[in-house]
Amino acid sequence: MSDAGLTAEDVRSATFNKPPWGKRGYAENSVDDFLQLAVRRLDGQAELSAGDVRQVCFTKPPIGKRGYNEDEVDSFLDALAATIARLDDRA
Repeated sequence: MSDAGLTAEDVRSATFNKPPWGKRGYAENSVDDFLQLAVRRLDGQAELSAGDVRQVCFTKPPIGKRGYNEDEVDSFLDALAATIARLDDRA
């Protein structure tokens, strides 16, 4: 991440751990699909506001699957929202 925030490449290469045992986390495909939209936004090819990032809700993975660690995804989304807010302020 640069001083200007996350880049499209940062979002493309983001990885998240599994949540602790006993937790389901976020469904991987739900998070991955949203991050693809974020990549397009950072590349200037889609509309996505900082508010959209702050309000996104992800589905849970199927029973028996653990998905992505919610805390890690939420932290990444905070950085993403801040990046998009800075881009919007410059526009």
